[in-house]
Amino acid sequence: MSIVVVGLSHRTAPVEIRDKVAISEQRVRSVLDQMNRLQGTSESTLISTCNRSEAYLVTDALEATIEGMVEIFGALAGVEPSKLRRHIFIHHDTDAVKHLLGVASGLDSMILGEPQIAGQVKNAGAVAMETGSSKTFLNRLFRTAVEASKRARTETEIGVGAVSVSFAAVELGKKILGDLEGRCALVIGAGEMSELTAKHLVDNGVQSLLVASRTHSRAQELAERVNGKALDWQDAMNNLHQADMVISSTSAPLYILQKQAVAEAMQKRRNQSMFFIDIAVPRDIDPVVGDLYNVFLYDIDDLQSVVGSNLQKRQQEAEKATTIVEAAADAFASWMNSLAVVPTIVALRRHFQEVMDSELKQAKLQGFSDEQRDKVTGLLRLYMNKLLHDPQTQLKAAADTGDGLAYVDALRQLFDLRQDDGGVVSRDESSVPAERIEN
Repeated sequence: MSIVVVGLSHRTAPVEIRDKVAISEQRVRSVLDQMNRLQGTSESTLISTCNRSEAYLVTDALEATIEGMVEIFGALAGVEPSKLRRHIFIHHDTDAVKHLLGVASGLDSMILGEPQIAGQVKNAGAVAMETGSSKTFLNRLFRTAVEASKRARTETEIGVGAVSVSFAAVELGKKILGDLEGRCALVIGAGEMSELTAKHLVDNGVQSLLVASRTHSRAQELAERVNGKALDWQDAMNNLHQADMVISSTSAPLYILQKQAVAEAMQKRRNQSMFFIDIAVPRDIDPVVGDLYNVFLYDIDDLQSVVGSNLQKRQQEAEKATTIVEAAADAFASWMNSLAVVPTIVALRRHFQEVMDSELKQAKLQGFSDEQRDKVTGLLRLYMNKLLHDPQTQLKAAADTGDGLAYVDALRQLFDLRQDDGGVVSRDESSVPAERIEN
């Protein structure tokens, strides 16, 4: 059995490729269903954000599962798997565990330490659990990832000096336009990223904040929360020229801002500069918009350079967070190893308990009061616990060194522990290659 992650991220694929592979919330369940039908796969979970699409699977057929997952990504992107493969990364077992814990803790984010990813990992685990796609192993792994993320953020300063994508977008706007006080900004979209962006804009002194969404009620709700003004879509297009700064983050499958609309807005502005930043995946704004005179267009990949000055301290804190991740990964590995020996420990204790109960029953303890019988029983139970303590400890330690199954087999034979009593559980390690599989 192996845990494997097959994915692509901002580290391995440009935004054009990530656009194509991005999986909407509405499609996650159908993709999980495809993953569950892959050869050898028993569990699956899917993370899909603007910066990554990652599939986590538990499988007894590692190579077949990897190839099948690459094909699924290829079908989503409309790209031949062979061409997509150079953008794919693959980790399994310990590397897969450490990767997820690092992702959840913000160590693998485009903007180091950004906080949104922790919630996205938690949500991905919840969806998979709800659909029944994740079970024992991935449920435990995603809980471990969320817990490691919480520790990383409370025990280090990796999240200090917020430099999330939304914050970086506003910072980039300030670099282009200067002071935002007195400026007008239009936020397109009403999701979490749009709300974070709107709050940062207000915090930076934007005088007029417009909010637009194709679902007007959602735009109204967000506008109320950030003291802005909600516009329906047509009003937003008619008043586009009023905005000095436009930040777009929707889940639309096609471009929602075309060159012609922006050209008309610029004409009304008499070519006064406009700043656009597209933080959506797939992108909201046609890239040719950036060809217009005095129009500054940036997409999510451009944000990397904005946060450079804020990263030095976070990189120092990342070392501390990495220590937390590694400790959590070790604990998860110990838990995995213990699965081979815990049933044997339970069966061994049951065997001793049965022997003790049988001997007590035969002894009958005639002449003893109920209180005296309870004392004798308690003493024997205490003695049994002490007698079994060292074997239990040694068995768990052996599991961590990889010798657990040998000890399990020896104990099962020595004490005639039946397999159907839970005397042995074997993880099939023959399908797990010794070397790390990478692309």
